Amino acid sequence: MLSSNLAIRKAYNTLLSTIQYPAASFVPVYWQQIPTDAAPGIYITFGQIRNNDDSNKSASVTQTSVTVSIFTNSPQYNDGIAVDTVANEVLNRLYLNPQFKIPLNSSFFQVTGTRLDSDQTNDWSQDQQNIYIDRTMVFTHTIFQNVS
Repeated sequence: MLSSNLAIRKAYNTLLSTIQYPAASFVPVYWQQIPTDAAPGIYITFGQIRNNDDSNKSASVTQTSVTVSIFTNSPQYNDGIAVDTVANEVLNRLYLNPQFKIPLNSSFFQVTGTRLDSDQTNDWSQDQQNIYIDRTMVFTHTIFQNVS
C-alpha cells in the first residue's frame, strides 16, 4: 500500500487555486494554516488528510478524507456572502456530482468515488473591529491504488 497524501495535496491545490472572488481576484489557498502576515480578506485552507484502509483480497483501496476550510474576515460587517460564494466554487471543483472524480495525475492512484461528509458554517465571531465567518467541509474520496 502507498500513501496518496502528496497526490491529494497537489490535486487540491491545483483545483482550489483557480477560485476567484470577487471575479477578478484569486482566493489564496494554503496547506493547513493561514500565514500570520496575511491581511484581512478571504482564504481557503485544506489539510487534515485521513486515510482508512478499505482493501479487500483483490484491491488496495483507501477512504481518504480531506478538510477544506474557508475563512473570511472584514472590518465591522460580514454578510457571509463571500464565504458561501467561495464554498459553492469549492463544491464545483471537488464534488460537482456524486460520480465526479478529482484527477490525481498519478499512475498509482485513481479516485473512484467522492462524497461530502459534512458542511458546516460556523457562527460569526469578532476580534476588535474584524468580523469572522468560517465554513468547513469534509470530503471523502475512495482511492484505488494500482500497486500491482
